[in-house]
Amino acid sequence: MEHFVVQVEENVVEKPWAGNYLSKLKGIPGAGESWELSPHPKNPSIVSYKGETVKMSDIFSSISGGYDPLLIKFIDAGDKLSVQVHPSDEDAKRLGEKDRGKEEAWVALSNAEMMIGFSRDLSKEEFLKAVEELKVEELLNKVSCSKYDSYLIPPKTVHAICRGLIYEVSTCSDITYRVYDYGRGRELHLDKAIEVIDFRKCNPSILKRDASKLTGENFEVRLIRLSKEITREIKNDAYMYVSCVEGYAELSAYGESIKIGEFKTVFVPNQTDIFTITGSGSVLVAKPLKKI
Repeated sequence: MEHFVVQVEENVVEKPWAGNYLSKLKGIPGAGESWELSPHPKNPSIVSYKGETVKMSDIFSSISGGYDPLLIKFIDAGDKLSVQVHPSDEDAKRLGEKDRGKEEAWVALSNAEMMIGFSRDLSKEEFLKAVEELKVEELLNKVSCSKYDSYLIPPKTVHAICRGLIYEVSTCSDITYRVYDYGRGRELHLDKAIEVIDFRKCNPSILKRDASKLTGENFEVRLIRLSKEITREIKNDAYMYVSCVEGYAELSAYGESIKIGEFKTVFVPNQTDIFTITGSGSVLVAKPLKKI
């Protein structure tokens, strides 16, 4: 195919906190994350494009129109993920990281529980004491989500997914500073985390977004509800990830078409300037807002 790019094999990451849904759907036990058409060199997806099987990272520059790469994931949390923070671009550069900073957003695909930001202003000393005493959860805002509730997670904001199915879009960065892990013994990254955390009180309602148009500094996501009776025409001025999150979707452009089911994604290259989409259910469409 020339006008669409698809994965030829699943790109999942096994996690100790994984639920059962992705594992059953993808056929891989312990699947906590599914990286969808990932261009990240650490974990690139294997894709089919123009009759060849290649790494997404190897062809991305030729199909992205010069726009920044994004990272799309499905996350299946059966247990709490670690409490984490991501640096900004400036932080990542200052700390000597190879990746850029990370802005991300979450769209709940089921009832879900999250923790986003601190419930009051804190000092570094108070935070470190809570880490030592295994009481960090007491400092965080607890957020209960229904399907399609959406939140923007800016860099520097401490956060965690507690349970549920989540669609995540972010800048193409794999920098995660783990600051708290409920005493499970995994490595923490407190030295770097302390350098980037925003210790001010956070109001999660300010970060809540409408999934029909969720906009960050680096990306835009739209929830589109599909009907078999309606064909939508989509103009593509950058590139797009189209992820089916309910039912099925069929994409067509210049004589090519492809049908996908739930928790499958199609990459629409920059060269495919217009395409149509029909189906029954819902898709999330993500696109970048900045050029490299």
